[in-house]
Amino acid sequence: MYKPSLTDGALIYFSCKDITNELDRIEGAGGEIMQPKTKIGEGYGFIAFMKDSEGDRLALHSNR
Repeated sequence: MYKPSLTDGALIYFSCKDITNELDRIEGAGGEIMQPKTKIGEGYGFIAFMKDSEGDRLALHSNR
């Protein structure tokens, strides 16, 4: 009855030092980058969206 949260459910954000470092690891680990590093406004940092190897979508946030 498991339904991946690619389009449904909560979107969980993980904080990291630099999104670029994490995005470089995603595809090698079986994931997919859905939205590359994107600036979200002056002083608010950057976000990116990814799909993990099980089909769940996750988000990353960093100030760099």
